[in-house]
Amino acid sequence: MFIHLNNGSVRFNGRDTVFALKHVTMCIEKGQWVNILGPSGSGKTTLLNVIGGMLRLSSGTITVNGTELSVLSLNEIQEYRRSQIGYIFQDFRLFEQYNVLENVMLPQWPYQPRKLIEEKAKVVLEELHMTHRINALPHELSGGEKQRTAIARAILHNPPILLCDEPTGNLDQENRETILAVLDELNKKGITIILVTHDIEVSKWGNTSIYLRDGQIQDETTVGL
Repeated sequence: MFIHLNNGSVRFNGRDTVFALKHVTMCIEKGQWVNILGPSGSGKTTLLNVIGGMLRLSSGTITVNGTELSVLSLNEIQEYRRSQIGYIFQDFRLFEQYNVLENVMLPQWPYQPRKLIEEKAKVVLEELHMTHRINALPHELSGGEKQRTAIARAILHNPPILLCDEPTGNLDQENRETILAVLDELNKKGITIILVTHDIEVSKWGNTSIYLRDGQIQDETTVGL
C-alpha cells in the first residue's frame, strides 16, 4: 500500500489522557481520493497531520511509499514534507502583502533558483486559469480564486500526496464545484488526495469515504461520481 497506518494512536497527556486517534488502521493506494468525515474533534485533522509528517504517532506505525515516518530525523521529516506533501487549508493561508504569483512561489524560494520557480508557477497558474490574476493581491480575489492560488502553491513541487483540510468550507456552491473539479483533474493525473470535510456533497467525489468518531474509524464506504 502507498500509505499504511497500522494501529496508530495519538495521545495527549494532561490532567486527563485524550486520544486524538485510537488504534487506527487504514490503507490508501497510490492515486486514490479518500474523504475523511466525522464530527468536530473526531481526529480528522490529526490524521492529516500524521500523514503529512507534522505530528508523530504515540504508538503504532505509518509507512508512506515504503518509508516508516517514525524513524526519520527532523531534517528527513522536513525533506519528506517538501518533496511528498502538498497541503490545502480552508482559510487559504495566503500572505496579504504578496501577489498571486509570489504567494505560489514563496514555499520554494529557499530551495530553487527564483527564475526557475517563477517559470513553474506561471505554468501551474495557467493550468488553473489564474493567469489573468497573477499580479492581484489576496484581498482582490474571490474565494474560489484564493483557493486556486492555494492549490497552485500546494502542487508547485509536484507532490504525490495532496492533503486537503476542508478546502471548500469557505466557498459558495459554484466555487465549491469548481475547486472539486480542479482536484478531480489532479487526481486523474495520479495525485493521491486525502480530503477532510463535513460536507456530504463533497464526500460524493473521490473513491472512498472514511467516517471517524472519537479517534476511531466507524465506517468505510466506496463512493464516486
